[in-house]
Amino acid sequence: MKNFILTLLIFGAALPLSAQRFGYVDTDYILENLPSYNDAQQMLKTQTEQWNRDIQNRQERVNKRQADFLNEKVLLTEEQIRKEQEEIDKELREIKQLQEKRYGQDGDLIKLRRSLVKPIQDQIWIAVKEVAEKRNYGFIFDKGSDLIMVYTDPKFDISREVLLQLNPNAVEKPSKGSSSSNTSSGSKGSSSSKSGSSNTRPNSAKGNSKADSRQSVK
Repeated sequence: MKNFILTLLIFGAALPLSAQRFGYVDTDYILENLPSYNDAQQMLKTQTEQWNRDIQNRQERVNKRQADFLNEKVLLTEEQIRKEQEEIDKELREIKQLQEKRYGQDGDLIKLRRSLVKPIQDQIWIAVKEVAEKRNYGFIFDKGSDLIMVYTDPKFDISREVLLQLNPNAVEKPSKGSSSSNTSSGSKGSSSSKSGSSNTRPNSAKGNSKADSRQSVK
């Protein structure tokens, strides 16, 4: 959800900027602690592994056929050679097309990630909006996005509150490099390090997740 920057609601637009209240969320932290997101990531992983196996099996079959063809070529007529080479070339083209269909710029992987992750993003947006309105924040920034935040005061972090809005029974996952920070505003108790992208595209056409992600999908 790397590019999912939540900048919410300018409350009281007539007020000067100095009068506005600011807060931030870490959507990476929220996603990592949402079972629905982890389920979506597992579905993506299972599907891409199946696609990879299908492509690999087809590639191995055509490789064997090509090797057999080269070994038997001296025994074939010109017409047989031409026909067999055409069929091998056709199979190789189809494999390349299938790789593009699965992992291309607007391929099946991107579409599947979007269909699985976008509903979760929408839920997070709604939860952030509700928390921001309750606490009277004029702006909410996403610490987990490309936005560079040089310094953040934990008392303005509403990530934990947003997580509980989405899942009241949420149990925080232990995260490498996390540090405790208790605040009266009910902010999250730890600062999660970003997890590796699960949206990295699979090896067969290199690029899948979080990705994004998170490749998200993020």
